[in-house]
Amino acid sequence: MAEISQAWNSSDWLLILFALAIPVIAWFVRTPLANLTLKLFTVIAEKIGVTVSEQIKTKLVPASRLLVVTIGLLMAHRIIRMPDPYFGIVQNTLISVCVVAIFAIIHGMCAYLRDLLEATRKTRPPGQITLVIRVAQFIVVIVGFAVVLKVWGIDIGPALAGMGLAGAAVALAAQDYLKNLIAGFNNAAEHRFLEGDWIRVEGVIEGTVESVDLRSTLIRRFDLAPVTVPNSELANAPLANFSRCRYRRIYWKIALKYSCTIDTLREIRERIEKHIDDSDHFVAPPLAARYVRIDSFNDSSIDMLVLCFTKSNVWADYLNAKEDLAFAIKSIVSEAGGAFAYPSRSIYVEASPNANPDQFIGDEPQLQSAQE
Repeated sequence: MAEISQAWNSSDWLLILFALAIPVIAWFVRTPLANLTLKLFTVIAEKIGVTVSEQIKTKLVPASRLLVVTIGLLMAHRIIRMPDPYFGIVQNTLISVCVVAIFAIIHGMCAYLRDLLEATRKTRPPGQITLVIRVAQFIVVIVGFAVVLKVWGIDIGPALAGMGLAGAAVALAAQDYLKNLIAGFNNAAEHRFLEGDWIRVEGVIEGTVESVDLRSTLIRRFDLAPVTVPNSELANAPLANFSRCRYRRIYWKIALKYSCTIDTLREIRERIEKHIDDSDHFVAPPLAARYVRIDSFNDSSIDMLVLCFTKSNVWADYLNAKEDLAFAIKSIVSEAGGAFAYPSRSIYVEASPNANPDQFIGDEPQLQSAQE
């Protein structure tokens, strides 16, 4: 402390007062400068056609304030010139805080990257956008940490190289994480599914994709239970994406009784075809196949095939179309004089030549002689 007092006594007091005034001024102007910077950033973003969200503002303003105050302190410290070793320690500390503030601003800008990519949402899947943003944020954190270490004279290159066996053990332990990470990038690059898609992975899960993370994907089942599935499970298994179906298929076999005449069967078939043709629910050929035909003779019924596709692939619309067609088929069969068959079995017993009941043969009565 004596060295510091001696250094200050030999300095120009006006210069010292000016140096002390810099952080005070920076403290009072930190908010206006941060708001001005944010305003300029917002104007530039609006010219590009992107609206800056409130989430970005809440991340950028505190970091900007911290940066302004820290720069003021750093300028004052450089003017006062504290003696060693205090000068180097304080300077490295202030520079480290500046680096943290700068990279915090850049980290918040990654949220702006989401808004920027949302403008091209039609060509970029939301899941891919999420992965890009999180990878960018991860890189920002790693680079910022490396810069802070560099400020203090620590070179991370030899440190990483010297990890040796420990690094190999960490890599071995993290192989599942890396596998899921790479699988997540593959899923996003191949556009296998998006957030909101209804997917089914054979033997794994069926439900709606809610969010896509670096390591896993959150899928909500139809019983509303959320399930977190590792990305490797989704990348290495056959995956059906029902949300990308152009149309949804109705494939029924209508069981009719054998008592139906040929004319009755033909009338039922023609009226079902006409109902599908006249309905707005179904796709007309050649966009999709459509068949109403007698298909097979079953054990207890004559089966009529009904194959058609609905125009909408939305589950609710699909159910409405199926219900409408079911009501129509029920009415058509009844009005045509036909009837639906149900599984049944008939037993035929062939009469034997001697069909009389068996005679009961008891003990023969003792015959008494009439003669004494």
